[in-house]
Amino acid sequence: MQIILPGLLAGLLNTLLIPFILLVARKNQWFDKPDPRKIHTDKIPRLGGVGIFLAFIGSIAVSLIFSGSYRQEILLFWPVLVSMLAVHLLGLVDDFYDLNARFKFIVQVGAAVFVVAMGYRFTHIWLPGLGSLAIGWLSWPLTLFWIVGVLNAINMIDGLDGLSSGISLIAALGIGLLLMEHGAGFPALMALCLVGSLAGYLLYNFPPAKIFMGDSGSTFLGFTLAVLPLLDTGHVAEGLWFWGAITLLLVPVFDVFAAILRRKRGGVPMMSPDKWHIHHKLMHFGFSTRTILGIIYALCMLATLVAISVLALPALWYWLLTVVVWLGFGAFFIVLHYAKERSLRKAHTVKK
Repeated sequence: MQIILPGLLAGLLNTLLIPFILLVARKNQWFDKPDPRKIHTDKIPRLGGVGIFLAFIGSIAVSLIFSGSYRQEILLFWPVLVSMLAVHLLGLVDDFYDLNARFKFIVQVGAAVFVVAMGYRFTHIWLPGLGSLAIGWLSWPLTLFWIVGVLNAINMIDGLDGLSSGISLIAALGIGLLLMEHGAGFPALMALCLVGSLAGYLLYNFPPAKIFMGDSGSTFLGFTLAVLPLLDTGHVAEGLWFWGAITLLLVPVFDVFAAILRRKRGGVPMMSPDKWHIHHKLMHFGFSTRTILGIIYALCMLATLVAISVLALPALWYWLLTVVVWLGFGAFFIVLHYAKERSLRKAHTVKK
């Protein structure tokens, strides 16, 4: 209950915060700017990310005040909270001033380096026949790539009402369950507070959305989801968290890899927006917004079930199941990509 109640509090806090944020945003004309990556054309208030962050950090603060259980642990995890704040503030400034992409990337890498330098990184990977394999100095670049990659994956997929918030909620719930089972008290508290905060936000972001999270929300979510598994330092050494963390975020991870390959092949900048993300492809085939959310949520739930099956399965069977699901998701993305390309070529031929 010391973990679940703060999560419920976070949900209540954000449910109360969002109407106030909406009022302030509308009064000051703080609306999200449409771009080629986004679906909406109306003026929708942004800064939902502020509510997500304040509800998240506020519920943690209340837990620390009324429960002495986590006051010692906060001394261990303060670098993570400071880095989360830095990423959130960077996104918030970007929501107003459209910061230079290179500057944003440098700050994001800096926040990731700080977390890794404090000892939170993938130190082991479990492999069949080898068990938990220490990766030595490779843990640094691997973890940095993971954190910055997930941060940008959640940011890039944030182009449809309820999408990134729903994906993040499902992943955070899976992470929280694993952390609770592993006895990682304060990290589990953070995960459940994030779940609650996202649930409160999703009430206003589910289509038709009344508010968007902006970069202050999407980058904070990506950074937090990437870092939370690393805080379970005892079980990270078993090497299975590497597979589980990726599986929990398999949809945005595959989506960002597809975007990298697509843009490299097209010779366009890596961070340039386009309408070839998974939700754009599904929309091309006539699915409604809510149907698309249902499809993607179902995929995320399947990935989460596979990730938490580590609690019941032997390591080898868990690894094999993980590989099968990765291959299945990869096949889905490939089929969806070429189906859309074929459809576009056919439409182009008909026009001629």
